[in-house]
Amino acid sequence: MKMGLEVVRMEYKELELLEIFVVIRTEEDARKWIWQSKYGGKDFICPHCGDERYCSLSTRPEVRKCAKCRRHIRIRVGTIFEHSKISLLAWVRSLGLMMQGKRGISAMELRRELGIKSYSTAWGLLHKIRAGLKQRDATYKLKGIVELDGAQFGKRRKYEHTTVLVAIESKDWTDERGRFKSRAGFAKVLMTYESARCAQKFADTVLETGTMVNVDGNNSYTKLKNFDVDSQIVSGDPEILNRWLPWVHKFISNSKAWILGTHHGVGHKNIGKYLAEYAYRFNRRHTPKTLFHRALTACCLAKPVPLGALSG
Repeated sequence: MKMGLEVVRMEYKELELLEIFVVIRTEEDARKWIWQSKYGGKDFICPHCGDERYCSLSTRPEVRKCAKCRRHIRIRVGTIFEHSKISLLAWVRSLGLMMQGKRGISAMELRRELGIKSYSTAWGLLHKIRAGLKQRDATYKLKGIVELDGAQFGKRRKYEHTTVLVAIESKDWTDERGRFKSRAGFAKVLMTYESARCAQKFADTVLETGTMVNVDGNNSYTKLKNFDVDSQIVSGDPEILNRWLPWVHKFISNSKAWILGTHHGVGHKNIGKYLAEYAYRFNRRHTPKTLFHRALTACCLAKPVPLGALSG
């Protein structure tokens, strides 16, 4: 009977982009980082019997044999790298480039930087990573005071734009001089329709019951059930927006600028995937040097995503 692995709390290592390329130079280096990210810093934990002893196979470097139950454990199985023939070194370096700063990297740039043969291969690789990051963020729920609103992304011609709902925790704090301030916490995004039903489903999925939710006067948000909703008519007034829903609208404007700057626009069907990447970086912006290791761990723990599931 297959056992569930107990996830060990990972101590994420701090690495700049150049350090990643220096420390992880070979396929063997990449395998080592993936094994340890997969098992919470340990080299091996058998998913069948839980034993930590293993034997390496010289003819099959991506396989380790459990010393107790003798089963063969493949490094890619159960990770975002499953179903892929791309080298693990290319995967790891792609993650490093994707997590650099606020800009990330486009599929065209990634193809050029790593010498990947085709644009579609680079595109699929990045989208698989985004799927892994999205799975990781899905495990968290927002609480406290949350701002919620929707926005249109993409071209405003018919069928070329979509609505995205955005929810962000607003955390109040006092600085060293005793001054009251506010800052953004975790963010959640969903590509959907702007309706009361969709907003309720989004809130039920991403918010803890009883959370205080600040919204504008849109009827799609004012009647949310199971939450403490407070609304204020905004009517596009920048001053009211900055006071009532500051973090949501900063997130929306900055993510739109990122999509245009790095990716030169994105088709409406894929906006949700790109925003999952943007939200992942946003949610960990206070520890930028650990972003690479966090993202690698997320991909190692994510359920495999066949390439066909990424289209549309």
